Amino acid sequence: GGRQSMRLARWLQDAKPFALNYIAGEPDGLILEAGLVDRWVVATFEDSEVKAAAQIYQQRKQLSKGLHFLLVQPDDSGMTYTGFWLLNFER
Repeated sequence: GGRQSMRLARWLQDAKPFALNYIAGEPDGLILEAGLVDRWVVATFEDSEVKAAAQIYQQRKQLSKGLHFLLVQPDDSGMTYTGFWLLNFER
């Protein structure tokens, strides 16, 4: 809900993320990178459809030269958002 999304948005603001990356493995996962050495596991998954979506995400991020965004929403309505971060990571 709204309170949890606000807490997450505040934590993200303090963490100062610069990238959200898909990492293949057992299980696959999304890793949030911030600072020089800080990394957090945002999600892990083994579902083949989620893996395919994550691979497309990573490919599109490469096509945009590392430019991507992170959005925190308080609910599924799509009407509001709690936080928005423009991220940029080039390898």
